Amino acid sequence: MNIFNKKTNLLLLSIFLSTSSYVSGQNKLETSCGTVTTPEFLEYIRSIKPQIKKHEQVFTSYKLRKNNTHRAVNSIPIKAHIIRSSNGKGGLSLSNLNEAIKNLNDIYADAYMEFFLCDGINYIDDDVLCHFKKGNENDLKETNYTAGLINIYFTDYLENASKESICGYSNNVGRHDDIIVMKNSCATNNSSLPHELGHFFSLTHTHGPDNTKMTSELVDGSNCDTDGDGICDTPADPMLSYNTINNFCEFTGIETDANGHTFNPDTGNIMSYSRKLCRNHFTDQQLARMYAYYQTTKNYLACPSFNANFSADISATCEETLTVNFNNDCTNITNWQWDVDSDGIIDYTNQNPSHTYKTGIYDVTLTVSNKSKTIKKTFSKFIKVGTEINPIQEDFDDFEIAGDNGWTIIDASKNGYNWYSNTGKTTTDGTGPLHDNTTDTGAGKYIYAEASGAKLGDVAEFISPCINITSSNTNLEFSYHMFGKNVGALHVDIKTDSGYINDVIPALHGNQQASQSDPFLKKIVNLRSYKNQTIKIRFRAIRGASWDGDIAIDDILITSTKEKEQTTFNTLSSIKTYPNPIKNGTLYISHINSEDILNYQISNVFGQVFLSGILTNQPINVSSLASGTYFITISSKNSRIVKKIIK
Repeated sequence: MNIFNKKTNLLLLSIFLSTSSYVSGQNKLETSCGTVTTPEFLEYIRSIKPQIKKHEQVFTSYKLRKNNTHRAVNSIPIKAHIIRSSNGKGGLSLSNLNEAIKNLNDIYADAYMEFFLCDGINYIDDDVLCHFKKGNENDLKETNYTAGLINIYFTDYLENASKESICGYSNNVGRHDDIIVMKNSCATNNSSLPHELGHFFSLTHTHGPDNTKMTSELVDGSNCDTDGDGICDTPADPMLSYNTINNFCEFTGIETDANGHTFNPDTGNIMSYSRKLCRNHFTDQQLARMYAYYQTTKNYLACPSFNANFSADISATCEETLTVNFNNDCTNITNWQWDVDSDGIIDYTNQNPSHTYKTGIYDVTLTVSNKSKTIKKTFSKFIKVGTEINPIQEDFDDFEIAGDNGWTIIDASKNGYNWYSNTGKTTTDGTGPLHDNTTDTGAGKYIYAEASGAKLGDVAEFISPCINITSSNTNLEFSYHMFGKNVGALHVDIKTDSGYINDVIPALHGNQQASQSDPFLKKIVNLRSYKNQTIKIRFRAIRGASWDGDIAIDDILITSTKEKEQTTFNTLSSIKTYPNPIKNGTLYISHINSEDILNYQISNVFGQVFLSGILTNQPINVSSLASGTYFITISSKNSRIVKKIIK
């Protein structure tokens, strides 16, 4: 028995050493990530943190459901560009590409994401591009880039600006430079491509954004939300490497944090610098962050020839019910499944269904398929029925995202130009306010249209809930901040039952503040003409020529004073006395329609009172008065008026 065990152990050791040699060799050959997390990107993530947190909460709610059948899975299109020799030979094989995408879907399933190839493979036959240098993306984008898709380029060899070999990198600076570049040998190792997509969806390395120094995140997790990767269920990471991970994927380093505590990192985390064959998972909070970033920033991604996008003839109403006609106009589809009310149950299977909603706010999910594939997309808070606020007094301080509390945000140009809630200054220096309208501590919130990443002329809409106008003494007040060299324009529109009335005040064009530190300005819009109507207010931002054109609004207020058909002053002003001069000893007073008690007294020029009483609709007998000049004083509790009469 002992001999047998000894032989068996020797055999297992031999197998293990062979495997270890392979693992070791693979890690030595496979080089590092080339993605650089810039300060600009970190500032952008900071600015949209409230929106991200909101979607992370939604993600967590899905996870906590006992019967998690309703998963808001979103199908995300990839455009694969395979670079080959000029003679058309070489390049990543189709089988390796399909296996890489299958591996992505296995890993990202828990983020409610799946990836699919859109419109086949684009082959680029160019010897020069087979040895690609980071920074030369424009050479690819000029003729080999498809907007609205994740463009992944596969090449034989890849190097950074220092001419060091790298596995891949993601361009995560611009919200519309949807580019990942991969070395072919790394695309098939099951962790490098998921790693770069992690960057694409906002994750940093687990050791933090800086690859040149030790992390400042503490082992005890006390600063986990601000230091390192800013995610608390990834342990502090001293920057793993091949030399600090053994063949069992165990950490062998001896580094300590600022408190002297020894690091205990997660060597299997995909966003670490661990051995590539050890990396195999994301944490729950990383999954939630990627889901939230997709919903916040990347949900415009769609395949033009096969997509689950849809439109509706109407998506919001102030009434208690709403009938919506949905439309999916993609022709390359044979099956549709609609979940129109957020309950995880398929409601319709025809292409263009109609549905009647009751009061509430609803997600809508469409799943489409043909013979070769099935994809799905969820539009969050797409339908809003009966969302009404009256009166409105909104400072946005409790908003997590701009679309909270019945408000609606619309990227009208579908290019990523949109409204966001924010605290402190906006994402880019030299534009936007430094803080909200009412506080200078940076704690208050406001709503702003982010110009970075958008295009000249793009339109972003911010639409109020329903507002009942019950008085002609009603005004809209709002504060605005428009500073930057390339500020576009802010328009204010009113929606009635007949549609939108654009520019109810002259549009605000260009700089309205002289400096970024200038306070907000206030605008007042008279709503008298909308009395007895239910309206919505639309703030419509038009993007200027460049990134330095953020537009902010804050402290929206609907003021309405209690209205009477006539004020007491107007009632008294309308009183007439006749005939004047008096004839036949009788004085008539015009008919009074007032809830107030009106008194009268008649006196001479010296103030001597001759007659007095309560005013009625009956004439006053003044036959006892001598001929001459008199004054009649008519008064209520708060007002009076004096008229001259002659007898």
